[in-house]
Amino acid sequence: MKFKIATVYLGFALTGIVTTMLGPILPLLSAHWNLNDAQSGMLFIVQFVASPTGALIASGVLSRWGASWTVPIGMLFIAGGVSALGIGTFPAVIAGIALYGVGLGFALPSTNLLVVEMVDRGRASALNLLNFMWTVGALAAPQAILKRLHPGDLRSFLVALAAAVLVVGLIEAIAFPKQARVDTAIQRGTLKHDKRVTFAMLSFLFLFLYVGIENGFAGWVPTFTIRVQQASPATAANVQSSFWAAILLGRLVAPLVLRKLTVNQVIVSGLVMATAGVAVSIASHAVIALLIGVLLTGLGLSAVFPSAIAVFAEAYGTGGAGSIVLGVCGLGGAAIPWLVGATSNSTHSLRLGLTVPLACTVASIVIYFGMSQIARRRQVATVL
Repeated sequence: MKFKIATVYLGFALTGIVTTMLGPILPLLSAHWNLNDAQSGMLFIVQFVASPTGALIASGVLSRWGASWTVPIGMLFIAGGVSALGIGTFPAVIAGIALYGVGLGFALPSTNLLVVEMVDRGRASALNLLNFMWTVGALAAPQAILKRLHPGDLRSFLVALAAAVLVVGLIEAIAFPKQARVDTAIQRGTLKHDKRVTFAMLSFLFLFLYVGIENGFAGWVPTFTIRVQQASPATAANVQSSFWAAILLGRLVAPLVLRKLTVNQVIVSGLVMATAGVAVSIASHAVIALLIGVLLTGLGLSAVFPSAIAVFAEAYGTGGAGSIVLGVCGLGGAAIPWLVGATSNSTHSLRLGLTVPLACTVASIVIYFGMSQIARRRQVATVL
């Protein structure tokens, strides 16, 4: 079992690299194909559209074959897509991004659900460590790629990455327990039928807001640092890196915290801390104050997403509809950052623009209260 869990964690770290690698390789792609900013931005749209599309398709596969098949299928799609990027033609680049985007839609939600099925107790802790590994991959991607911004070097990196994803996918396909061996109670969850739709809608909204908060805040912090704090681009990059470092640290220590606190307490206290962190950041007039706010926000948010997935999966189950909720909630990563920019543009104030993620953290606390009430915390607490 330890080998299987380790394989899942390694695979999730690789998906962290793939999810975030388009940004670092974009300068090379743009220069090679003479793309303008609008054309380059279309590449992100391809990945952004393909990933939730993959999640929708994966829901049917998950319902019929289970997470233990859905995850390796996604990994094979990812391996094929990453390989296509190195072929050297622009249509292959588009096809590769679309293919690995679909693969991410298969693999990311289903991996979280697979861990729920594989771990009997301490699921919130296991999911925090899983998402810690994704963050490790996401942080490693820019450094690994920026050293290879030459066609030949990048191609060798992509081939190696595709090979690693392929090997992990094949191990998962061969070694993992299949649906018939998974407790059907885990797949069904603990909710009564009449509460499932409401709970799923609240969960989707909560996770949609979380992804939006994380991307909206982290995405605009560098601009805020330069424009409002009058800092250098290097300082802005360091401030943004501190946010992800705080996320990484928080997810690493979350299993220890969960020995002392309940999952509900971790989620609510994390959201309260994040609310305070965003507020401090908005009110800051010096880089050090902004840095404190950014660190508070990152630490506060760190354990929220994986712990909320544990609550959702335990109550709702690991069936096919779960991958839709977990996969499509990523749309918040596009909507909230856009709303920050639109608010800033209309008010001519990025400080006011950042009140959008602030409002979202407050709304998340209210929504989670509704989720926890429906989930009947006494039932969930016995296995998280």
